[in-house]
Amino acid sequence: MISLLFNPFKFIAGIKSLVLGLVIIAATAYFGFLSHTNFPDLISVKICPPFSLGFFLWQSLSNWLVFSIVLYVGSLIVSRSSIRFIDILGTQALARYPYVFCSLTGFSDSIQQFSNYMLSTYMHKGITVTLTPITMITAVTLLIISILLTIWMVALMYNAFRVSTNLKGTKSVLLFIVSFIVTMILTFVISNYLRTKFT
Repeated sequence: MISLLFNPFKFIAGIKSLVLGLVIIAATAYFGFLSHTNFPDLISVKICPPFSLGFFLWQSLSNWLVFSIVLYVGSLIVSRSSIRFIDILGTQALARYPYVFCSLTGFSDSIQQFSNYMLSTYMHKGITVTLTPITMITAVTLLIISILLTIWMVALMYNAFRVSTNLKGTKSVLLFIVSFIVTMILTFVISNYLRTKFT
């Protein structure tokens, strides 16, 4: 069971993982569209204004594609093994399945209320907001769940990278970290560009 949760790539790879991963990415984008939950970079989760479905689809696709391309290029540079781009694409797409659950958190407005409360109480911005205990508990619970889902997804992304490239040890860790940082920057820029095109 643990292996299925954190390393399903031993059982599903190649075209199968790509097809399943694309379904997962599309579902994440669709639920994000309905709940106004967007992913402004590789791993961030935020509530956003209403945008068209196209915004969420392009954003989710770019987060996946950019990371896959950066990992592939980096792997070609440091690895002597034969690496198939389809394997990286498929496993990285499948690794994003925890964010299907993250995209559902926006259906509760408790996080937005909690954010407004923090802004008004501690930064003196916006209108004064009063939170009920239930709203606060719900918001904190959803935030903790989102953090745990993010950690889970990063673990999946790393395991997907190791399986699809056959890299191990310090070399795989360093390449993953560098690729991660580069992708965070690139996807943030792309998301900001998409905002200008879909507003």
